[in-house]
Amino acid sequence: MYSSQATTITVGDSFLSRRIRLFTWILIVCWTLLISSSWFWNLRAERKMLHKVALAEAQAVIERDALYRRWGSAHGGVYVPATPQSPPNPYLSHIPERDIVTPSGKQLTLINPAYMTRQVNELSKEGSVFLGRAHITSLKPLRPENAPDPWEANALRSFESGAHEVSAIVTMDGKPFMRLMRPFATDKPCLKCHAAQGYTVGSVRGGISVSIPIQPLIDASRGQIFGSLVFHGTIWLLGLGMTGLGSRQLSRSARAQRQVENELHHQNLQLEGEIAERQMAQESLLESEAHLRIVADYSSNWEYWRLPDDSFVYMSPSVAMLTGYTPQEFDADLLKTIIHPDDRELFLHHAHDMGSNGQIQPIEIRIVRKDGDVRWISHVCQQVFTQDGLPWGWRASNQDITGRKQMEHELFEQTEQLEDEVAERESIQTELERLNRSLEEQIDLAVADLRHKDQTLIQQGRLAAMGEMINNIAHQWRQPLNNVGLIIQNLQFSYDDGTITHNEFDREIAKAMEVIMHMSRTIDDFRNFFREDKQKGGFLVSTAVHHALDFISATLSSHDIQVELDDDKEVSAIGYQNEYAQVLLNILSNARGACIERCVTAPRILIRITSENGHSVVYIRDNCGGIADEIMPKIFDPYFTTRAPDKGTGIGLYMSKVIIEQNMEGHLTARNTEDGAEFRIEV
Repeated sequence: MYSSQATTITVGDSFLSRRIRLFTWILIVCWTLLISSSWFWNLRAERKMLHKVALAEAQAVIERDALYRRWGSAHGGVYVPATPQSPPNPYLSHIPERDIVTPSGKQLTLINPAYMTRQVNELSKEGSVFLGRAHITSLKPLRPENAPDPWEANALRSFESGAHEVSAIVTMDGKPFMRLMRPFATDKPCLKCHAAQGYTVGSVRGGISVSIPIQPLIDASRGQIFGSLVFHGTIWLLGLGMTGLGSRQLSRSARAQRQVENELHHQNLQLEGEIAERQMAQESLLESEAHLRIVADYSSNWEYWRLPDDSFVYMSPSVAMLTGYTPQEFDADLLKTIIHPDDRELFLHHAHDMGSNGQIQPIEIRIVRKDGDVRWISHVCQQVFTQDGLPWGWRASNQDITGRKQMEHELFEQTEQLEDEVAERESIQTELERLNRSLEEQIDLAVADLRHKDQTLIQQGRLAAMGEMINNIAHQWRQPLNNVGLIIQNLQFSYDDGTITHNEFDREIAKAMEVIMHMSRTIDDFRNFFREDKQKGGFLVSTAVHHALDFISATLSSHDIQVELDDDKEVSAIGYQNEYAQVLLNILSNARGACIERCVTAPRILIRITSENGHSVVYIRDNCGGIADEIMPKIFDPYFTTRAPDKGTGIGLYMSKVIIEQNMEGHLTARNTEDGAEFRIEV
């Protein structure tokens, strides 16, 4: 029996494991299909967008050509000087006044819209390949060069069937192009040149096609597709990881639950076996009184037959083993005495509890042995009747179940212990969650403290830059102060000589006030430069560069340091303009200091403003010898400087890196060139 039970348990565990694995694989397949469908949908959307953008570019080009062609048609063409590039059109020889001469003797020739469009398209081919290719064509061309290619011929025939526009992506010269063609309807001004071909107003006389190269769009689309693939792949891997962890945890929980269930099932089977054995014994006792006596005498259970007057007809010898009393010592009073006091009430009234089968329900009670030991017995009794149906006492069987009760008690204690362990684990889990929340709060405080320290370093950098700026203002004010002093001295000399007039006095005063206002504006610029930006905003990078150069230009000029600026005024960035300008000022000041310290002949600083991959980029390069390789990795560390303590704080470049990379989410790097150092700022 136990082998069969073990086999059943093993099969159940195997079946549960297979179900978990099957569910895990189904979940993985569904997740893979979902991610794949999402990526293919994004791929299809990207291709549709590529087609729409290419078609929009082609429509813009064709609309441009149609507008100036319509303008030329409305004016009947234009006259231009006859040159080798614009000779008289032989296909317009039937038009009166094709060639005219101005009063000054200059020969002019008529350029019709088709001729004008062809020349403009030839200029566009020479100018830029990004403008695409344009071609005017017709099924009845005047010029052989206007003959349609096969694709254009098919489009022209579709116009005769009522089509208004034909477009397609085709390969030309081994490269992909968006081709678009629209028809030319004959207007009344067009009959001036094309009436001889049999065209009437409203008929389709030809069309204009454009071919736009879409390789740049395809290259850009590939980057988007690759990024989408990487994103979906990452999400897919995360999903697989979560599925694996969930499956593993589910398997552990299932095994633990199955183990507990198996243990309980094993205990239940033992109890059912014991109950079945008792029932078999009771049925055997009912077959025959003689058989009952034989079986009872050799039974380990305590058997007795008690008459209505409480005397015992039969007492099995096993009573001595169970109670310590011999059959001869037993009487009705002793039976009541050995019942445990807490169970006597149950024993005296248990005969009133009948089951659904009309039998008295078994009870489990405790007895006190002769030696004082307490034992548990299972008491089963039944009323006996004579052949006449008269009551004839009680037949009882008592089985020692102390071992089973002890096992039940141990199982109960184990269950309570398991519940305590579960409660303890829940308490530990709660404590871990509390510790995690506390750790998160400590991390938040540490991050806030680091942010505060960064702001402190930035403020120290501003103070250091302020000292540098005061030196720059001193350079900028030296010449204006000299000018004001000279003006005042001239006024004094002229006044003493009596040679100054009122108008001359006013002019000198105006010059002095102009110089003073210039100095006042310098102070305003200085104050605004160090004003902290509260919010991010868009700004022109060129403006920030010129702003920084204005403050340092005087000191650069005083040391004969040349500044070359390659400026793209359209480049813009999003961030804090004043802090960005402060970064520029720090780098320019370091370059100036390097040139002065190393006594470079013909020192020069090159600044180039450009855009790369949709970001603004500023390169600042000098020819002052560069940065030593051993200190290059340390230049952005806080408080690192190679200068004397009174000439540098060591936080300028660190503050600059914090501003660009943390506050503005950009990149600040440095490298050595052939003759100096180069800093790159990308935002």
